[in-house]
Amino acid sequence: MPDGELQRGGLELDDWDAPRRRKRHLQEPPKSRERGSGPSYYDIPMLKPHAWTPEVTVYFFLGGLSVGAFVLSRVGERMGGETFPDLTRTGAYVSAAAILPCAPLLIVDLGDPKRFHHMLRVWKPTSPMNLGSWVLTGFTPLVLLAALREALRDRSDSLGELTRTLNRPITLLTDVAGIPLGLLLSTYTGILLSATAVPLWGRNPHLGTLFTASAMNTGVAAVHLALQAQSSDKAPEQALARIKTTTHAAKSAALAAFTGHAGKQARTLTHGKAASAFWIGVVGVGLVLPVVLDAIPARGKVKRALNVASAAATLVGGFALRWSIMEAGRESGGDPQAAREASRPRQIASAAKEIGGSAE
Repeated sequence: MPDGELQRGGLELDDWDAPRRRKRHLQEPPKSRERGSGPSYYDIPMLKPHAWTPEVTVYFFLGGLSVGAFVLSRVGERMGGETFPDLTRTGAYVSAAAILPCAPLLIVDLGDPKRFHHMLRVWKPTSPMNLGSWVLTGFTPLVLLAALREALRDRSDSLGELTRTLNRPITLLTDVAGIPLGLLLSTYTGILLSATAVPLWGRNPHLGTLFTASAMNTGVAAVHLALQAQSSDKAPEQALARIKTTTHAAKSAALAAFTGHAGKQARTLTHGKAASAFWIGVVGVGLVLPVVLDAIPARGKVKRALNVASAAATLVGGFALRWSIMEAGRESGGDPQAAREASRPRQIASAAKEIGGSAE
């Protein structure tokens, strides 16, 4: 019987063997054409590069810093009472200064800045971008209220008297609403990236944790730097050192978990165009250098200078983390091989299900 007429189970041979050949095709995608023969279908990027401008990277950094400083300020007042007034006041001021540019940065990033109010026309908590817009809208006035309270409550005029009268409800509002909103603001940026199809970011459960840990770390560093600039003698150095060490360890662990989960997809971060910023800025300046500076035994002005350098290095590392992840994500989205690897598990599962159905 000719091969063209061979049948098996009521199906032509080519049709019967199609699911098996499809599975083999998904497991071992065809390689690109040989060098010099021009690009093939598999050399064409599957994804478009993300359109986020550098303003978004700055927003990610400043928003996280604001949250870290705000949480430190509120926890410092709750736990320390009136023991550390400089910490509470400085944390509120640093948080307010960092949050003020955030909304304008997002508006500038929009394709049509005049329509910025459209972000708040709907309430869709399942959308990280929409949720983040609402969280930023709610968090910003609470941060400014906390800073205004710190600026007015020591005055002797009528505004100071009014602030002291309303001190308890203002404190309750900033604590009960401000801290949860702040933590949401620091987390949603990572969740927003992980909800995309970019191979480096997509479906990585540790990206939100990494951004939150980095937010706490940079917030503590910014407050510590501001206290050192004020030459404050009431700065809780031991408490700040413990908090800084804890947030530093949390950021290091979250970064290791993020890169470990990303696996091969992390090559654009560790070996791509953003590799220098990652290894020098994030790892060298942001992680290793602060530990070395804090370990140097010193006192007086030398210790103060080391604290300033350590806090500045932490801030540089925090910004480098956001910048390198954003730039590595842009490169990852333009890598067709990375996109195929990121989507292949679901394709293979679908092919296996199809084969099982055909066998039945």
